[in-house]
Amino acid sequence: MPVEMRNVDLHITDDIMLHIKHLDGRFVGIKGSGIPYLDDAASYAVAVDSAAIVMDMSSLNALMNEHVLGHGRSNVEGLRVGTDAEGHLVQTGEIEKGIDIPFKTKGAVEATADGRIRVHAKSVRGFGLPVKPLMKLFSVEMDDLLKVEPGHGVWVDDNDLILDPQLMLPPPQLRGKVTEVHVEGDTLVQTFGRGVPRALSPPAVSPNHIYWHGGTLKFGKLIMVKADLELIDMDPKDPFDFSARRWNDQLVAGYSKNTANRGLKSHMPDFNDLRRRAPRER
Repeated sequence: MPVEMRNVDLHITDDIMLHIKHLDGRFVGIKGSGIPYLDDAASYAVAVDSAAIVMDMSSLNALMNEHVLGHGRSNVEGLRVGTDAEGHLVQTGEIEKGIDIPFKTKGAVEATADGRIRVHAKSVRGFGLPVKPLMKLFSVEMDDLLKVEPGHGVWVDDNDLILDPQLMLPPPQLRGKVTEVHVEGDTLVQTFGRGVPRALSPPAVSPNHIYWHGGTLKFGKLIMVKADLELIDMDPKDPFDFSARRWNDQLVAGYSKNTANRGLKSHMPDFNDLRRRAPRER
């Protein structure tokens, strides 16, 4: 079913947030009945046709350490990812290889032909010394040192890292091809598809919103057929702060209005403005 997002801070988890400048795509049901169920982020995938999505370093570090490399999935410990003034990603940490080897790499980012992200190593240092000349001398590649468990969206290709956002993120799954990527300040900016917004019809009423129009959508105890549901930011002065897992708390704290065309406009406060409270049955 078609979906449109504009100026949304999408909390995948409490620690991982994507700033969605704009996104046009489809919600695809991937469990059970095949109907996307908003209360279960694992029940649907977001198939992205076109988008501009920004991730800050805090979210990228949480993603890499908790969901990609953590919990014994890699021999990397204490990974920290940052940026430099030249637009590179800078990574530091330790590699377990008999002994703990402290490392620092600096890499340029680019989109691959198949829609993933390549981090091309410009420099690699271990124990504070240049490592690439020694690696070349002894015919050692990065994949001989760095081990990553398959299936979590990270591969080592010679001395480069290949990142696949489709496999890295926790639910909801993001499906789409990265066509351009660059570092901007302390953020990683990704373009999917053409990267050009395309409005649904009829248009949304709010500049900051998530809008579903057409198809079937389930939320709470309701099923909306030929869906016409817009989630509206009650404070449009800043991005719409939205939680994929605790959106019902936002729904309860706001208010909703039916439209003449039997659609629903739900006005919500930002997730960060709510008290941090455990969800309870209502």
